[in-house]
Amino acid sequence: MTFIPKARIDALASDLWLRYNLIPGFDIERLLDHLGLDLLWEEVPDEDGGRLLGQLIPEQQLVVLNERHRGLLEEKGGRLRRYTLGHEVGHWSLHADAVRSGALKLFDGERIWCRDGSPDPVERQAEMFAAALLMPRDLLLSAMPKQPWRGWRPVYRLADHFLVNVTPMAIRLEEFGWMHRDEDGSPVSGPRQAVGQGSLFD
Repeated sequence: MTFIPKARIDALASDLWLRYNLIPGFDIERLLDHLGLDLLWEEVPDEDGGRLLGQLIPEQQLVVLNERHRGLLEEKGGRLRRYTLGHEVGHWSLHADAVRSGALKLFDGERIWCRDGSPDPVERQAEMFAAALLMPRDLLLSAMPKQPWRGWRPVYRLADHFLVNVTPMAIRLEEFGWMHRDEDGSPVSGPRQAVGQGSLFD
């Protein structure tokens, strides 16, 4: 597998925002159209006890969503569907050329599988791309509430603004050090304090 720096992943996602004038909560199926990707719902059997949410078939320029999990994918206005499609756009942007050339073999037959919770590094790259595409750093920063804040409400508001589920939003905020969780698991603004360091909430 070819290592792709996080900065490169972020830059590719940012390029899509600039090229197609995207806004928070943008229509990701319209983005598929811009990229020349078709979308199909199809029943796909799960494997190894994990859920297969979607697939990319590079040669056909086709994204497949698993009909078996339509209920899950369409919950909360289709937020998991949006994230799964962002993941597949990540595979298209990052890996499709390598797959077509035979330099990257990560799939069975002709399909790149999107396995829920997969530890595969290539899957992790697609996850990073989806996060950067759906929750761009600069726009997320500009939408952040004024510090200090505490509790889940600000996280839910940001998730609603960007049309993602709250878990990936919380992970994104923690990634940037804009949020941490206290001993009870409740969100608190800012990075986790070092042991012995003072806190705004002491």
